[in-house]
Amino acid sequence: MSRRAICGAILVAVLVASAGAASGADGITAGEFKVDPPTLRCLGFRWYVDGDDNDNAKVAMKYRKKGADEWRKALPLLRVHGEVADKDHRAYKCGNLFAGSILFLRPDTEYEVSLALTDPDGGEATKALTVKTRAVPTAPKPLRTLHLYAPGTGGERLAPSFESLAKAVAEFRPGDLLLVHPGVHGGNVKFKAIGTPEQPIVIRGADRDACVIQGKPGKGKEATFNLWVSGSTHLFIENLTLKGGEWAIRAGEGSEEGSSHLVVRRCRMLDVSTGLRTYTEKSENWYVADNVIIGRNPKWYPRNSAKLSHTGINFYGRGHVICHNRIERFWDCLAIANYGPPKKPRALQCVAIDMYGNDLSQALDDCLETDFGCHNVRVWGNRIRNGHVGISCQPFYGGPVYMIRNDLYGLTYTGWKLHNWPSGIFMFHNTTVLGGRGFRSAELWQNATLRNNLFLGNEGYAMETGSPHPKTTLDYNGYRRTADAERFIKWKDWKGNYLRYASLKEFAEKAGHEAHGIMVDFDSFVQCPIPKKGATHGPADFDLRLKKESPAVDAGLVLPNINEDHVGKAPDIGAREFGAKAPRYGPRAVVAGAEPASEQPEGAASVPQKPPADEQRAGQSAAARKAFAKLKAEIIKGAAAGRRARVYVDMAGRPRRARVLSAGEEALKVSTGGLEVELKWSAFSPTRFYGIARRYSRDHAALYDYCVGHGLTEEAKREEPRR
Repeated sequence: MSRRAICGAILVAVLVASAGAASGADGITAGEFKVDPPTLRCLGFRWYVDGDDNDNAKVAMKYRKKGADEWRKALPLLRVHGEVADKDHRAYKCGNLFAGSILFLRPDTEYEVSLALTDPDGGEATKALTVKTRAVPTAPKPLRTLHLYAPGTGGERLAPSFESLAKAVAEFRPGDLLLVHPGVHGGNVKFKAIGTPEQPIVIRGADRDACVIQGKPGKGKEATFNLWVSGSTHLFIENLTLKGGEWAIRAGEGSEEGSSHLVVRRCRMLDVSTGLRTYTEKSENWYVADNVIIGRNPKWYPRNSAKLSHTGINFYGRGHVICHNRIERFWDCLAIANYGPPKKPRALQCVAIDMYGNDLSQALDDCLETDFGCHNVRVWGNRIRNGHVGISCQPFYGGPVYMIRNDLYGLTYTGWKLHNWPSGIFMFHNTTVLGGRGFRSAELWQNATLRNNLFLGNEGYAMETGSPHPKTTLDYNGYRRTADAERFIKWKDWKGNYLRYASLKEFAEKAGHEAHGIMVDFDSFVQCPIPKKGATHGPADFDLRLKKESPAVDAGLVLPNINEDHVGKAPDIGAREFGAKAPRYGPRAVVAGAEPASEQPEGAASVPQKPPADEQRAGQSAAARKAFAKLKAEIIKGAAAGRRARVYVDMAGRPRRARVLSAGEEALKVSTGGLEVELKWSAFSPTRFYGIARRYSRDHAALYDYCVGHGLTEEAKREEPRR
């Protein structure tokens, strides 16, 4: 990301107050602070330090929308402290720093962020800053429209028009739209398009399926491509079919210039070896969304089948958003490029990358690779099936890499490949269902936190892996015991020797992990046939929503910025919160050419959203549902009688005092800030609804039942003595 762009993203200067480090190496001294390139949904930070040899310093982080009253906690920053990644191959010693992200934010929104560094051995610092998330890229009205017609289609009647793509791109200037008309157009076109933020250059098909850019097969020096756009900036490629080249879009190799602010969306890339690729660290701030990318591999199993296609999307750099694509029939579907260890620590690194909402399948090797990432790589809400490996982390240089709410089903080797000593792993709320071992990784991994995941297999050990690193912790995860009752957990020590544990209780007592772990089975899900090795499972073949009687319901741990909006007395374990809105995997629908309604304001497609207050989840007690109906009726009655209580409501994400004017079965009318606003009952969270109900009702028994049914622990304690 350019220095100018970073300065534009940080809207208020960082305020630093440091007390310095105490004497001795155990105290800490704050050093350089970096804001990674903001993405649409996340903000990432790195704070380099000196000292803290005993590893007991912490950085707490909180955030709020600019101007909001209430702060929200984020996860503390990850402590990175000299772990050696990939020590058996290209050993890389990670730095001395803290790193972490704020997740699931609104695009194009300013957030105030507060960080506090503390060390009991001495030394502290605080930072306060305002950072803005990126907006979903949109192309303004073009300054000039060029037309590309296939030969013989009469394009000469419109000017400026072209019958050759190569001639059209040679004319590009900022603000141009090249409108590609139906027909087959020749590929193998190399160009550099230099747009600006205000005046991007756009190549757009009038009809995605009918507007084809055709390449030709070839290997080595004969390799071909559809579009070669190295060095381009603020270039949009939209609504096209790119077909038949070795690379559909080549955006930088080796010492070439990378491409920045590249937008590729709503395209099809068919019969290609690689869909979109850059192998240079100089690429940044891509938005690749809603594409269908299909390779040439005729089948994905067995693994020694013909390898005709390489990678669906292969990229490196900073600030990229890769979301809601469908990718299949490659060696790897979606992967960070195998670039190796960082060459310039703290500077050009592979950081601030989001991969979410993708539908990935039929990979001869890995469906999704985070390999060779450095810090603040976020992977959430993807559906992954029919492959050798689900998600690979081989290696990772420091972390964190976030893996959250991914569904993994029907993989032949493992769901999680944590090889080559990766370091800095946050694994939360994933569901893995395999025909083999539930959690298998043959090599050691480091500095990892695993919470609220489900690992279900059908042979051998429930878990066969190892992370004896002192900062690795596993708890609140669910496992399935296979038919082999004598084998349960196989855990490696530092020397590579396996230790065996017969139960979760023994694992907790002897290894210090999974004090709150649970046992689950395939019947925990709505539809979960045992995956068959090598079978191709379609999306309709399984449904990994939890049943209400599953032991995973309400069995998880609350994690700030991850699941604090859970329903029930505690979060559910696994990728799907019971009763949550269904995730959206793969390309999103577009209506009348508009942007997908989809870059959801809060949470992710697979991050649970609270059901509306008047649509109680089926798993809650009858008493909770009855209490809601009774309290709602009392509010309506009280409002009709003229009781104008003041309540708090959420307006544009900010709590504001409002005066109730009237209430009906569908909505509540309030007055706030001189405006009259009608709010549906579904607009109120359980906490806000309770705040309204207690002003209209003295039925403390109903209030208590409502609080218990919605996990409002403190409020229930308030009502219990009076019920």
